[in-house]
Amino acid sequence: MRSTAKSPPSMRARLRRVAGRVRDVAPVRLPGLVLLALSLFVALRFSRDNGDYLLRPAALVVLALVTLTVALVGLATVLVRRRVRAMPSGLSESLETNAPMTTTFRVPRLRAWVLLDVRETWVDPAGVTVELTPHGPWLHETVTASQRGRHVSVRRRFTVEDVFGLAALSFEVQWPVELAIAPSSTPWTGEVVASRATGDAYSSPAGRAEGDLVEMRPYAHGDSMRHVLWKIYARTRRLLVRLPERAQSPQPITVAFLVAGPDDEASAGTARLYVEQGLLGPDFLFAADGAPKLARTREEALEQIIDSAAHRADGGASLEGLAASVEPGRLAACLVFAPPVDGPWRARLADVVQRRALATTVVIGVDRAPTDVPPRGWRRFLLEPAPAELPNGVPALRAALETAGMTVQLVHRETGRVL
Repeated sequence: MRSTAKSPPSMRARLRRVAGRVRDVAPVRLPGLVLLALSLFVALRFSRDNGDYLLRPAALVVLALVTLTVALVGLATVLVRRRVRAMPSGLSESLETNAPMTTTFRVPRLRAWVLLDVRETWVDPAGVTVELTPHGPWLHETVTASQRGRHVSVRRRFTVEDVFGLAALSFEVQWPVELAIAPSSTPWTGEVVASRATGDAYSSPAGRAEGDLVEMRPYAHGDSMRHVLWKIYARTRRLLVRLPERAQSPQPITVAFLVAGPDDEASAGTARLYVEQGLLGPDFLFAADGAPKLARTREEALEQIIDSAAHRADGGASLEGLAASVEPGRLAACLVFAPPVDGPWRARLADVVQRRALATTVVIGVDRAPTDVPPRGWRRFLLEPAPAELPNGVPALRAALETAGMTVQLVHRETGRVL
């Protein structure tokens, strides 16, 4: 049984945490401390001993400026904190990665406080960039998430600082809110559609009579005259007709799995495209890492894609259990959406594929497109385009999966190109 206890934080992490707490409660920043120390030294020691009537007033002015900024920052922090805590979270129940969304949350602009400014960041969930847009006496919030996931609260961090960078104070406020961040979908392209498993019919005694006209038998009442072999009749006076071969047509892949792992947002977005656009057919089966059961509807599949972000550290661990819950007749072929970073998930996937003899197509989503820039100007007539280079580690991962007997397809999430 695997232990779920977390390892204690390192000494560097502890020192960083302590330094952050001290920075939050100490209103004076490093430039302010330097100016404060220099102004005190000049005003109390150097100018008095040397009788300098120019440096002493300048030092007093700098000392007054630092003191004023610290006082203004402290008062403004109390004001902003009081107003922010009284506001609702301003968030809807769902977000989408890489899609900016303007919330109804507002921050006081401090327009009357000429020397002060307000900054905002998100502490939890991480990976969310915030842009504050001035509108009258308020700053309107626009957020852009980069990681999918499900959260039960939102913690924002606010910093009030002066324009000179001498003083600043920070505080955090938490709102309980049910927030689901879905991955942005890969664009619909014909190249992506081609990944569905299709092909010509193959001969099978158990199949229906729907293949090519390759069999023959004597003519019987009701047979179509178009299938009569007239050349044989002219030569032998025997009336024979052609019959379609018994064959089976391969069905499109309707079973798909999502393996969670590092940098898997592009693969999750491609999985969302397949589910929402019906590329797996109307009667599909989908399962993501950590899912308790197979999903049969688009809504259930999208919920599993969002929840799989919590299982990146143990990607592929639930593949065997999910594959065992699929009917054997439908598991002849499957589609697997995998991360572009190699890890223990690859060995787990290869074990399931080899043990169950699955015809597997692995779809790997990437965010960074290959560098394929053609020559410009007169050089395009003499030089060949530069060869495309895939993101680091992807070529080796692709070769390892193909060695294990799987078909690999690389999809660029932003353009939908199959690389």
